[in-house]
Amino acid sequence: MRKIVLALAFISSMTAAKAQQLHFMSQFMQHNSMYNPAAAGFSGRNMVGVSYRNMWSSFPGNPKTEMVYGDFELSKLSSAIGTYVYRDETGPISRTGFQLAYSYHIKARNEKSRFGIGLELRGVQYAIDKSKLTDALGSDPVLAGASNKFAIDAGAGVYYTNSKLSVGAAVSQLIESKLEFANVPDAKLGGKLYRHYNITANYRFQTGDDIYLIPNAMVRLIENSPSEYDLGMKVDYQDKIWWALNYRIKQFWSVQAGVKLMQRLRASYSYDYYSTPISVFAAGSGAHEVGLQFDLKR
Repeated sequence: MRKIVLALAFISSMTAAKAQQLHFMSQFMQHNSMYNPAAAGFSGRNMVGVSYRNMWSSFPGNPKTEMVYGDFELSKLSSAIGTYVYRDETGPISRTGFQLAYSYHIKARNEKSRFGIGLELRGVQYAIDKSKLTDALGSDPVLAGASNKFAIDAGAGVYYTNSKLSVGAAVSQLIESKLEFANVPDAKLGGKLYRHYNITANYRFQTGDDIYLIPNAMVRLIENSPSEYDLGMKVDYQDKIWWALNYRIKQFWSVQAGVKLMQRLRASYSYDYYSTPISVFAAGSGAHEVGLQFDLKR
């Protein structure tokens, strides 16, 4: 049974290598610069953070993602920098990479309105642990190839906010760099990085002196992969406590919460309940995500 699970995990990972190749965090509003380099610095806070996501714990080799990141505004240069270092692992497949985002900010006559233009540089090392696959796949050509490959790529985006409405659009892996583990005879397609398009939007409704309702949405368009649509509602109280409910169409519901501690530290947690197809299996088919952020200035 374990061999079958590992084989399925490998096939799923290789399919993802042809389609969705970038990891996803359900608390996407806290990771604007990860999805759009132009959004770096728009939080108004210089900060560093860590995030961890664990999915489908009932399966051997279940997906896990760890990240360390930072967001730094360079106000004298009218710009900002966002950085991410991550490791994403599913069974025998792992991806270790970095992302460096740069955003140039243009202020309108209304000081609350700002427009960002961003560029990003990405580097990622794909690796296959062949020892987990030998028994399951036998003489598969991939096992005769390289154990890891490193690729460099880039992206770009635009972002706008007026303190209430925020919208952005970006593309990652714009160059579509080659990424082949083995030369398969007579193969019609070679491995490469595929473009990911991200579109985000949210709006802040003030319902009281200290309470905001923030409806939000995200669309991800990926070549050779189904499009993904996320819709959500966030409730923020004094920027100290927040709750949120998100829904990814035909995939999962996400319940989220966060709290600000000691003026500078923010902690968050989310649980994703998958409706299809994973929920038809045993317990442990959800996803847990935790995060910590530390503000470098009050």
